[in-house]
Amino acid sequence: MWKWHSIAAKKAAWDQAKASNYAKIGKIIQLAAKSWADASMNPSLELALQKARQYNLPRDVIDKAIKKWSWQLKWDDLQEIIYEWYGPGWVAVLIKTLTDNTNRTSSNLKIILFKYGGSLWEPGSVSWQFEQKWVFIIDGKFEIILEKWNDVEKIYPLDMENAEMELMDLDMEDIEEEEWKLVLTVDKNNFIAVRDELKNLWYHVVESWLHYLPENTLALSDEDAEQLDILVENLEDDEDVDIVYTNIK
Repeated sequence: MWKWHSIAAKKAAWDQAKASNYAKIGKIIQLAAKSWADASMNPSLELALQKARQYNLPRDVIDKAIKKWSWQLKWDDLQEIIYEWYGPGWVAVLIKTLTDNTNRTSSNLKIILFKYGGSLWEPGSVSWQFEQKWVFIIDGKFEIILEKWNDVEKIYPLDMENAEMELMDLDMEDIEEEEWKLVLTVDKNNFIAVRDELKNLWYHVVESWLHYLPENTLALSDEDAEQLDILVENLEDDEDVDIVYTNIK
């Protein structure tokens, strides 16, 4: 009996996490589609749809998010709001939210921070410690093959040494090896050039997103790091929170 309850609890938690991801990525698509609903002409929407495929979002969730932009469905005034906060050990924290109700979002964040020890700061008091950079994550090279009369994308694992040599000529700031993937950091003004060059070289991009990267990092004590983990976990559980950035090592 205990084992069945354990499995049921895990499934419930997984279902809740999946629903949360669907809702959050739906907001990302909706916000990106506000500027242009054609992904071929809108890099932000193209990336949002790529993220949706990564999380296996159903087609109807994607279509609904895009239709909200085109006024075919009731429009929510969705906004991207960055909240700033200093956490345990004076770690700098940025909380990126996607919300249609700023009063609800700020109230929820204040409750979480008050409960676990923290408070919101004025805009600009934390964000000056971060830079916006594009990050590309690639996991191999691809080719399109014909299989049963359909075009199928086949991905080959990276040859790390050759890949790093080949990518050195790209206009990027950093390249790091992370398990079986390569992580490329690119100035935000060079996104389109690097994206197109990766495609021309047949690299498969797992994910690419505009991130806030810290200019300097901070080491935390074990106690502060544990408290920060609890805080970030609770913040990310909020339906309006997209991602939390810190400057810890």
